[in-house]
Amino acid sequence: MAVARKINKDYNKEEIFQTLDNLELSRKDNTIQTHFQGRLIANTLVTNKYELFDFPTFAKDVVEQVENYFTPEQFQLRITKGQQELRLIGEEVLINGDKYSKMFNILNSTDKSRALQLNVGLIRFICSNGMVVAIDEEYAGLKTKHFKNSLPEKVKLFVDNLDTFDMNISRQSETLDALGGSFVSFKELADKLTVDDKGIVSPNKVLKLRAFANKILTSETDKLVGLNAEQITLLNNANFYTDSKFNLVDIEMSAYTALNCWTEVYRNYDSSVLKRETSRILELV
Repeated sequence: MAVARKINKDYNKEEIFQTLDNLELSRKDNTIQTHFQGRLIANTLVTNKYELFDFPTFAKDVVEQVENYFTPEQFQLRITKGQQELRLIGEEVLINGDKYSKMFNILNSTDKSRALQLNVGLIRFICSNGMVVAIDEEYAGLKTKHFKNSLPEKVKLFVDNLDTFDMNISRQSETLDALGGSFVSFKELADKLTVDDKGIVSPNKVLKLRAFANKILTSETDKLVGLNAEQITLLNNANFYTDSKFNLVDIEMSAYTALNCWTEVYRNYDSSVLKRETSRILELV
């Protein structure tokens, strides 16, 4: 039975530490066991190459260090089966008229479902949900598999460069701000967003594209207004990318709007997916 611990409240280091004290990770031969509040919530077979990452101890240590570079105001802590994620959310940053917050994130798994990720980024709140924007810059993030021969060194390098925290936040802010002045074609984006790495149309990506089109029409914060009837029909049509009647219909939008609507589709996913999709749309706009 899965045990989940979700917290989204004012920053309280003692409460974070108390929750982490209930998490126990251990290895016996080639089995990784995850216990929460004394209950086994994940039991996973691994190879000899696997390095068990001590999430509770590292999270406590890094919280102390991160406090030197920004002041956390809220936190989110999730422990579900073999996944653990901690977000520290700090002061606000205004970008293109929108409120973001500085964010430090740790995502780990003990069931091999996720690589270890450490990210410095920005979080934008939409309604009651969070949307992570983590733009790759030097030392802004780490993603590494749980391999004995590489994980410890990479983690140390990331921690040693935490003093670049504000510099990376500034770079990310500048990148987002610049998007407000450039424009993209919806149909050109659609052509690129529906194909996989081999250039083949992926049914799953088509479903996400339809969700993207829906966000353009319905997003509470970023929907496009003033669209004509043909453009609305285009966005509502599931087969627009193959239907010749839409050859002369397109929509121009700011790159910033495209980024927001695309990442809003993924706002309930963990930071691993959010960061991947943020990077993906940024490469295209």
